[in-house]
Amino acid sequence: MIKKIIILTAFAILVSSCSFTSNNGKQMVQNTNTENTAIPKPTQETAKNTSKDTKETPAKKTESSGDKSECLKAKMDGKRLIADQTFVFDFKPFPKSCFVTFASKEDMLDEKDVPRGSTFHIFKDGKLNYDFPDAFDGQTACWVEGVGFDDLNGDGDTDVIIAGSCLGAKNSYPSNAVYENYNDDFRTYSSQNQNLENLKNVGEIKDYVKKNKDKFFDN
Repeated sequence: MIKKIIILTAFAILVSSCSFTSNNGKQMVQNTNTENTAIPKPTQETAKNTSKDTKETPAKKTESSGDKSECLKAKMDGKRLIADQTFVFDFKPFPKSCFVTFASKEDMLDEKDVPRGSTFHIFKDGKLNYDFPDAFDGQTACWVEGVGFDDLNGDGDTDVIIAGSCLGAKNSYPSNAVYENYNDDFRTYSSQNQNLENLKNVGEIKDYVKKNKDKFFDN
């Protein structure tokens, strides 16, 4: 009987010891997981720095930038003003003016059609001041796709570049022109513009003319 009591007592002590060890082991695991998975909250300074790093930079202004609201008021009979090809023109010999592009209402199929019959003009104070020579050498169904302003021959005066197309909107061919700023006037020659017939945009025209000045300018 005494042996049984001793055995039962020893067994109870052993069970109690195992349970205690198990509980302590479980508690230790929980503490370890808590330390490994805890993520510090971002500080206010960190949030500010992140916002600063991702802030977008303002877009650079183009050479045609400026308030052209007054330029868009220009009107001509039978013509439709082409807003995206109309610019503030602050160059000699027409400072503080507007370079205005019109299309022929008669040539355009509707308001969404390409600006067929494109012509170019200088307006100042709401009045027509100058008509540029025909950029398309008398060809019909031609329209402008891009306009640029740059000193192409290095004489200090700003010239005008026209990137255009003729024929059909989906089956067209390039028809480009350069207007030389010359003695308070602008001049262009179809024989010279033929050198530009394979170029597709204002940038290509600028680069070509600057590399081949002898084909376009007397000086």
